[in-house]
Amino acid sequence: MAEGAPRLRGWSLPWIYPTGLFIRDYLLKHKTAYPQEIWKALKAARKSVSEELGESTSRYENFWRNYIYVLKKLGLIEPVRRVANPKQPMWFPRTYYRIVPGRENDPRWVHPQIALDPRRGKSEYRRRYAKAKKVKIPLPPPLTPEEIDRIWAAAEAFLRERRYILTREQFEAVKPEWPSEAGLYPTFEERVGYVIRYASAIYYVSRMARRLISVEEAPEPIASEALRLGKTLEREWLRRR
Repeated sequence: MAEGAPRLRGWSLPWIYPTGLFIRDYLLKHKTAYPQEIWKALKAARKSVSEELGESTSRYENFWRNYIYVLKKLGLIEPVRRVANPKQPMWFPRTYYRIVPGRENDPRWVHPQIALDPRRGKSEYRRRYAKAKKVKIPLPPPLTPEEIDRIWAAAEAFLRERRYILTREQFEAVKPEWPSEAGLYPTFEERVGYVIRYASAIYYVSRMARRLISVEEAPEPIASEALRLGKTLEREWLRRR
């Protein structure tokens, strides 16, 4: 991007071709496809513009939640089959989707998020959201090594009681930024709850995958199930305090 040029975002970007329509047209052309296949095609289609502007296509998990999940919720796409990954036969099978017959020209393809939640299209809602983003909250001081050790010890003891065995080394290999994120919570109990939530989720998806992975690497619905489990254990911990 040229020095001094305004940084374009959202609909100001040259890829005004909406993602929802890209998904629709890709499925019209290929009949069926699995989400990661569509996401990779989207990245490839926007690669030149991304490099020029220094922007990037959203991560796969965001793409899945913002489009595949929403389009399925709207009844525009539907799963048709599950196929084992030929490169990773022990991994989760791929779910192939197609356009629901008769929905090819549905106007909701253009703005699926607004179709699902009309508030997102209202100027008042957008202004309130933008105003909230501008509010600056002072960051707490970083955790000390002693505090980090204490938080992990409490979380590990709680998880071991429930037979969720994940070492600190494994947790930090997947989520190295956890001390800074946990430090954003105001109390010790909430910081421990944060670790419990993510450590249990990582344990869950790693056990399913038979290798150490992050929640973001796990496909849906496994990732959502892992996060629900983590939140349940976090609430249980907080109720005990």
